[in-house]
Amino acid sequence: MTGLMKLAALASIIYLTVLVVFSLIKPVSSKRKKISRDFILSKKNQVRMEKFYYFRDVVIRKVTSNVLLSEAKKDEYRSMIKRLDLKMTPEELRARQIVLSALALLASLVIMQIQSMLGIFSMLGVVLAWLYPVDEIQKKIEKKNKNIMDDFPAFYSMLYYQYSRSVNIFLGDVVKDFLPNANPDMAEELEIFIDNIEYGEEYALKQLKKRVPLRYVIKFCDIMQTRLNGYDNTSQMTYLKNELNDLRIQTLEKELRKRQNQNIKVQFALIFVLIVYVIIYFYYQFMDAFKMFS
Repeated sequence: MTGLMKLAALASIIYLTVLVVFSLIKPVSSKRKKISRDFILSKKNQVRMEKFYYFRDVVIRKVTSNVLLSEAKKDEYRSMIKRLDLKMTPEELRARQIVLSALALLASLVIMQIQSMLGIFSMLGVVLAWLYPVDEIQKKIEKKNKNIMDDFPAFYSMLYYQYSRSVNIFLGDVVKDFLPNANPDMAEELEIFIDNIEYGEEYALKQLKKRVPLRYVIKFCDIMQTRLNGYDNTSQMTYLKNELNDLRIQTLEKELRKRQNQNIKVQFALIFVLIVYVIIYFYYQFMDAFKMFS
């Protein structure tokens, strides 16, 4: 029995020795080398990105927070960024303004060395570069608000029709029914509304009012919250429906006038081209006749 145990121990020692020696002298496969190189490279990239994020989040934030960025302006930028759900901070927005203005200033100085008068006029680009980042965000917000208000009358009309049939209507079901017909901006807000409605209709309405601070959306949220509290506000719902119908008519009239103006501009452009063509035609006819008789 003792001899058997000694034999087993000897076999184990031999196995471990062979395993260690083989692992030391065994050549590394090309696949393993590639994995190791990729791992080392990813670690280096991770270190670079950590340095970049540190510079962006710490250095830039500390510098730009003290450069023409008051608390009021910071709150304004924060609300604009939150409105579009952008992955940036007010400090980064201010840093973008500073960088673009600095580049525009350098370009103006270079142009001034070539042509002084042109360089002075190009100084306006510094102001435009400073306003550009904020102006772009404001334009996106205005476009999003317009798209939401384009769909909101139809959404409320559908909601009003459902509530006129029965008061025992779950608001989330109405939103889900309208969702396939909504434009992308309206659909985005309604999807967030459906997610929030899991915590209660009142909570979802309060969050919608914060996210979309438009006049008719705020009125809608107030009316629905009053209805949830047990008050019969059918008259208010009817009044808002009439307001939104008037808004829809005004929007259609504006769109019609816009298209009419575009058609008039196209007609004037065609008439102008036709007049130029006629003038050129008669000019060459006159020149041919003049050459013939001379």
